[in-house]
Amino acid sequence: MNIKFKFLIFLIFVFSILKQSYAHELNKNKINSIIKNFILENPQIIEKTLQNLNLERTKQNFEVALTELKKIPNPKLKNVNSDVIIYEFFDYNCGYCKSVMQNIFNIYKKDKKVEIVFVEYPILSNSSLSAAIASLAARNQNKYFEYHTKLMKHTGKIDDQLLLSFAEELKIDTKKLKSDYSNEKLMLIINKNREIANRLNLRGTPAFIIGNKIYPGAMSEKDIEKAIALERKR
Repeated sequence: MNIKFKFLIFLIFVFSILKQSYAHELNKNKINSIIKNFILENPQIIEKTLQNLNLERTKQNFEVALTELKKIPNPKLKNVNSDVIIYEFFDYNCGYCKSVMQNIFNIYKKDKKVEIVFVEYPILSNSSLSAAIASLAARNQNKYFEYHTKLMKHTGKIDDQLLLSFAEELKIDTKKLKSDYSNEKLMLIINKNREIANRLNLRGTPAFIIGNKIYPGAMSEKDIEKAIALERKR
């Protein structure tokens, strides 16, 4: 017998017993015994019900988190007719993040219907946080992607001296960069990104959200294309 149907029959049965209990003052212990025996004889029904409840809660949590993520003013590469959004959570000290950078840019160049959102998610060190804030500050001078690329291609230590030298190489006004670096709005963006990542249980970088699915870890260009195709079929 179908589990859902069986569970429905059980609920109807319990309801009828409860009605009788009011009419005939049926002993509560007898009702409890009936319910207990049913659960013991049909544990799969309770297990399935709890699984469905957890899945529904997870889905709702994801949808709420995604709605909030869309409101955060993270840097993005956008096509006019984009139908799939790719969110990348990354850290500038993450080697795997560096390895997928070109894959992301290649996808954007090839697919004119994707939008890429760069979610600054510094979790590996204090220098990761400094780099994330500096990158967002560089955006105020329309140099975010140039600065982002330089940091992603860098394989050594990241410190304040490096952040300023990269700014100078890109002809970024370092005085303004330092001023913007202290802007609380930039830290607010990062804190909101961290909050969303925690809600989604993202514990490492890189992590991607493509459409309505989370993809933890590094992705090849081909993997990203498959994920996009899957989302478009949904």
